[in-house]
Amino acid sequence: MEMKKIDPWLLKAIEDAVGFPDKPYDLTKVKAITKWRNKCDPQLQLWRGGMLARDWLEIEAGAFDILGELPNLHTLIFPWGFSHQDFAFLKNCVKLKKLDVGQTDFRDCSLLTLLPNLRYVRLPQKKQLVNTDLLDGLNTKVEFSPYLAEEHNPVQAAQPAPKRKPYQGDVPLEALLEDIKARTKVPAYRLRVKGGEKPGLTDSKIGGLPYWDLSLPYPADEKGQPMQLLAQINFGAEDMDKPFPKAGLLQFFIGLDEMFGCNFAYAPDQKNYRVVYHPEIDKSVTPEQVSALGAPGLVDDYRTSPLEEELAIYAQRADSSANDRSFVFEEAFRETVKKVMGVDMGEQKSYEFLDEDAYDELFESFLETDDGCMNGGHWMLGYPSFTQEDPRSEDSPFDTLLLQIDSMRNEENGYSILWGDCGVANFFISRTDLEKLDFSRVLYNWDCC
Repeated sequence: MEMKKIDPWLLKAIEDAVGFPDKPYDLTKVKAITKWRNKCDPQLQLWRGGMLARDWLEIEAGAFDILGELPNLHTLIFPWGFSHQDFAFLKNCVKLKKLDVGQTDFRDCSLLTLLPNLRYVRLPQKKQLVNTDLLDGLNTKVEFSPYLAEEHNPVQAAQPAPKRKPYQGDVPLEALLEDIKARTKVPAYRLRVKGGEKPGLTDSKIGGLPYWDLSLPYPADEKGQPMQLLAQINFGAEDMDKPFPKAGLLQFFIGLDEMFGCNFAYAPDQKNYRVVYHPEIDKSVTPEQVSALGAPGLVDDYRTSPLEEELAIYAQRADSSANDRSFVFEEAFRETVKKVMGVDMGEQKSYEFLDEDAYDELFESFLETDDGCMNGGHWMLGYPSFTQEDPRSEDSPFDTLLLQIDSMRNEENGYSILWGDCGVANFFISRTDLEKLDFSRVLYNWDCC
């Protein structure tokens, strides 16, 4: 196995983002690196050069090139005082959408032209940069740091970046929350769990044995292994309006593997997951016939399946409101603050305007549920929730939330559903395809803390 070298500071940032990478495949889980420990963290001091973190991973101070080997990295924010001199590894970070090198010794802007998906970049002051003429040709929002990058020495590198001073005075959090909800609300359907009820073969449910049309091959992954039913919605039994139909069964299948069938490439290939719509239901099909096709039902292995229980569900009409991961949120927040508080925030972000405690309190309110869900609940339509970032760009064709299934605790203080470290899964579709009941192009993603 090829030995890879990694700086301990970066290794800890990856561990904090997705857990310790036990094997090279775990690096595919890394989608956003935004938080870095203080360089004086005692654990970092224990890691020494030449130490094997794993049999394929060696500690080496200054080894950051492995960043270019994270195939699904879309957000990369470097800390105050980061010094590397050679950022050539960026040319391999082709999935990057957001990059912040504003307080580093980054210089060569030509590297940014090699990042086709880049939508935002924050750079050091222009006097530090070369090839700045290339910035005008980028389809990217470019901002420059208002601070001078200091000479990077170990003492300065351990210091956090200066923060913009938050609003000084009383902040009416409840009033802000209510106005944001009212300002951004859209009609949607919350999927509620029917406690203590065992669903039938054709009922709306999460997990369990699916209905299947016996004239069709049962869904299998790219290795030929039967997929697991994640959820199915029986439209004939639900009171749901357009763009959903009044009859038929919509099903979501996922592969039984370490990534729960997700490719994390933001491509709707449906190789290891599948979305299937049955316009009609054959009521003569029996559970025994479906089981004979190889349908796995529940699988007692948390490493390959997020499902611990079979849950009967029903669709409830409900308003969905934007949370802090939504593209529309920051503008809505500024408008709300102006209306409720009479304060013009300018270009400040919500996390700059509020102090840390107020920010946490406000945005945890968007995720509060009353049924054990941990990231906003189970939904069809409305605004999705994420534990990290939206994998789509603002102009993505996958503009509609087809299904969201959240991690969920049960009454025994365990979990009915668990996406990695308490994450959430989303399926996206274009509104046009949904109206045509064409489910051939559906984007699947899940993330966790």
